[in-house]
Amino acid sequence: MTDTCRSCKGWKGCEGKTWYSYGDIRWCGQQVFWLLKYAETLRIGRWPTPDATADPRIRGKAMTTEATFTKSIRIIAEVDYRLKRTGWRGRLLAEQCINREKMMYLDDDVKDALYYVSGWDRKDRGFNVWRAGRKYYRNSDKNIVMARAS
Repeated sequence: MTDTCRSCKGWKGCEGKTWYSYGDIRWCGQQVFWLLKYAETLRIGRWPTPDATADPRIRGKAMTTEATFTKSIRIIAEVDYRLKRTGWRGRLLAEQCINREKMMYLDDDVKDALYYVSGWDRKDRGFNVWRAGRKYYRNSDKNIVMARAS
């Protein structure tokens, strides 16, 4: 994302960053891809460090109101809940995020799962209903373009 993910309005053309802080998380596709890439680290209660050589025990003097492991576990629990609703595509997405360098290298089958999992709030509709709606709108947009061309 851009230097500050807080001001980003659209992530479609974003290259992403190599590291996100907890405060950066806005649930865009790039960030969900990153969260899935480091899911195992998050599951053990650690936030991935920006530098592999950094000591995760060194912290600033900021006062925290909760245990250090709660943020990472809370985030990955939300991702897991959303992924569970996507079925086999979600399991494939989690596997591909670990094995791929960038989001753009994901298979088309799993990109729908990534888009479903992304977003600030959970989707109200089930995954298959949501996919059918996307397919309908994509096809109706094509029909409108074709009607304007003729």
